[in-house]
Amino acid sequence: MAVLRTSIEQDDTQLRISHNPLNGWLAISGEIDAWNVSVVRDALTAAHGEAGDLHLNVSRLLFCDVTGIRAIVASAASLEDGRRLFLHGLDPRLQKVLRVVGWAGMPSLVIDTNGMDLR
Repeated sequence: MAVLRTSIEQDDTQLRISHNPLNGWLAISGEIDAWNVSVVRDALTAAHGEAGDLHLNVSRLLFCDVTGIRAIVASAASLEDGRRLFLHGLDPRLQKVLRVVGWAGMPSLVIDTNGMDLR
């Protein structure tokens, strides 16, 4: 995987956002919190410019506070009609949070619980 090259550059060892040029997926690993959520927002905004659905591999996400969850949900909500944001490898505890607050039912947000190939 190559590091996503946009107008942002993430030097923090707490968070890594990478882009797979073969399939267009983003991989987010490490921790998302109020300190670095702006980098996540910028990466998701940059990914909006690509055609089709957005796919995020979050299987290596160790921690995500409410600001990170809101950034992901806001990104899904801002997609054009018919486009969806897929979360692959989301921790079951974060899946539960999304269900409890009602965000898991958003048409533009898909939580992959089938273990689709995490490329």
